[in-house]
Amino acid sequence: MIAVSTEDPQCQSAIHTCAVALRRLAQFELDTLLQQRLHDLGARKELLTPAEHAELLALVAFAQQRTIEKLEAQAALHRLRTVLPESITDA
Repeated sequence: MIAVSTEDPQCQSAIHTCAVALRRLAQFELDTLLQQRLHDLGARKELLTPAEHAELLALVAFAQQRTIEKLEAQAALHRLRTVLPESITDA
């Protein structure tokens, strides 16, 4: 295994790039229009057409997947901050 110094500029750049991507995922919020559509479909779930039911299921699956990704990104950022506190900032 090759040892890499976290002081190496290329390593610092890679860490920064990863942190930016993780931060973006960690701060994800579902678009307001999608939230409204999900709420509307959920409120009328007994009266949905087959197409609307399929749309509701797809929106729920999408929201669940994004929530998982958001939580994973938050956990990864926390681990990076623990291991490399000098390299990971909240900005």
